[in-house]
Amino acid sequence: MPRVLLVLLFFSFSARAQYVGAAPVERQDGLPDLYRDLWRRLKALRPTPPPPPGELGRIVSWNVQTLGKKASKSKKDALRYGLGRALIGAGPAVLAAQEVANDKGAETLTRQLPGEGRDWTVSFLDTSDAMNNAIFTSPGVKLNCSGNLMLEGVRHPPHMAHLTVGGADFTLLSVHLSYDKGDADSSAAELKLIMSWVRTQAAKPGADPDFVIAGDFNLATSRGKALSARSEERSWTPLEDSLGAGFIALVDEPTSRHGREGVANNYDHFLVSDDFLNEEFVVAGAVDTAEVVAAEKQAGGRASDHFPIALSFRQAGAGRDGKPLVLDGAAICK
Repeated sequence: MPRVLLVLLFFSFSARAQYVGAAPVERQDGLPDLYRDLWRRLKALRPTPPPPPGELGRIVSWNVQTLGKKASKSKKDALRYGLGRALIGAGPAVLAAQEVANDKGAETLTRQLPGEGRDWTVSFLDTSDAMNNAIFTSPGVKLNCSGNLMLEGVRHPPHMAHLTVGGADFTLLSVHLSYDKGDADSSAAELKLIMSWVRTQAAKPGADPDFVIAGDFNLATSRGKALSARSEERSWTPLEDSLGAGFIALVDEPTSRHGREGVANNYDHFLVSDDFLNEEFVVAGAVDTAEVVAAEKQAGGRASDHFPIALSFRQAGAGRDGKPLVLDGAAICK
């Protein structure tokens, strides 16, 4: 099925969304190395067709730009309309948010979710940091446990949750790596610390091997750097240099904003474990920027200095390996 049809079928991602089960991409000339690597890793798996949209869950990740108690009405409206675009047609849904300034900001963001957030579960812990991370889950998503990760050397504490959605379960982290005036070494050092924690947890007996790390990394993928305004900065090292084996970085599109409608740099990503990639993952990409801009024009203000990204995953049926999805359990919660 052509990429654009998959995108339209599942949700409003950009035309460059990364996905599984497409045309024979190995025949395309000039294919970026990242896509070749993704294709090689998927090629040996059974080519099962994508599930129908009703069997999909969705994760949206959005840096909401220091959302606190003084948010204007136009910003609130822009967030509500933008989230409406990002979540349209979704089944069970999860929002990983970054730069939630305080409890008031978390309350404000909750009210911008579908149904004014009445049936959503909020997982948030206020700290002295104005750039907290949070996770919001809709009905149909079971939150098994959650909390901040206090990792020495990581400025903005990642927020972790173990989730069960139908026949799928996984550990989700919402993260925001330090910008530090664009110093990639600071961001890369924090990412290595977070990945060290993830690998320690994954190595424990009975651990769920499915991980998704979502957020604003202030680092680009190899392909995303080439598409970014900072492409010529030699010190801005690609995210893959700090990621390590067993995980892949998704979303190459620039998502930090330049002005009202433009984009600048590829900062926002989903990092997924091979197990999640092989079983649950279906498609990921930036939410259509034109849709978000249209929502903001309707609201009369800008939602954030980032555009949101989204990922869909299987919650039922068979994974890419052709085997039925199974629940691994919430051992991380013990």
